[in-house]
Amino acid sequence: MGNGLRENIAEASVMKTLTDRHLLKGSPGSLGGEVKATFIVKLGGALISHKDDYCKPKISIIQEFGRTIRSRWPELQGRLILVLGGGSYGNGVPHRYNLRNSSQDWKPVDLPMMTIKTFEFMSLVTSIFRQEEIPCYPFQTCSYLMSRDGRPNGSFIDPIKHALSIGVLPILSGDMVFDSNRQFVIFSSDDIPEIFVGRIPLRRVVMLTNVPGVMNYSSSQHAVIARVTRDNYASVMDLAGASNQQDISGGMKNKVKALLRIAELGVESVICDGRKPSALMPALFEPSPPGTVIESLNRDHR
Repeated sequence: MGNGLRENIAEASVMKTLTDRHLLKGSPGSLGGEVKATFIVKLGGALISHKDDYCKPKISIIQEFGRTIRSRWPELQGRLILVLGGGSYGNGVPHRYNLRNSSQDWKPVDLPMMTIKTFEFMSLVTSIFRQEEIPCYPFQTCSYLMSRDGRPNGSFIDPIKHALSIGVLPILSGDMVFDSNRQFVIFSSDDIPEIFVGRIPLRRVVMLTNVPGVMNYSSSQHAVIARVTRDNYASVMDLAGASNQQDISGGMKNKVKALLRIAELGVESVICDGRKPSALMPALFEPSPPGTVIESLNRDHR
């Protein structure tokens, strides 16, 4: 494992320990509502938007995901957080307004554009899901998260926990967030699940993409890597590549890095093909789901 990933995992472990202590002591803002073992699902931006266009959603696919979730809503209500990949919003806007990082020649008047457009996307999905009679609510990431050198460095998630406790589906996304060392960063939707590790009980994290899973392109058949374990995770990191579409967050490699961090903290995850929205339910509920399973690497949580 590279030094950078080791440092990130160590940092995440420290954050989890501090959070656990904080929750055990209790805090003025703590909520009484119970949060059940929760699934976090990320819908890949290439699935729900035309990723190489500018802010162009795939309405029919979003509707189909809404119907799929609605079909199992009694089992998912209060147990699901939905994260939207940026797609043509999260990638198009930073390129148009020079907001990919704070070292670019950006204009202060353009700084809110990432947040404006991602909230536009979340609001659209919320409206479509509402039409499917799914109670849901969009949460803007910059309003509850601060980062330091691109890593989470403080967040207030009690409103999201409360939404879960009353049976409302939180809808989240990546965003521009303020950063204590870099002025601001584009915080990837791939990194959203880590914010919740140790703060709510997590059953499984699922990332739906436009490929069958983590691919082994070094094999002649371009086979899907079925499981990532403590024995093979380092070689899997070497195989994971960048996206072939515009993607400022690093494509598959960033997904695998993010999920390895939460695997070290005891959370299982799945990366699989979501081009047919019906694939969501097997990815959530089956013991051997399609795609790539990243096992918990923390022996204390097996």
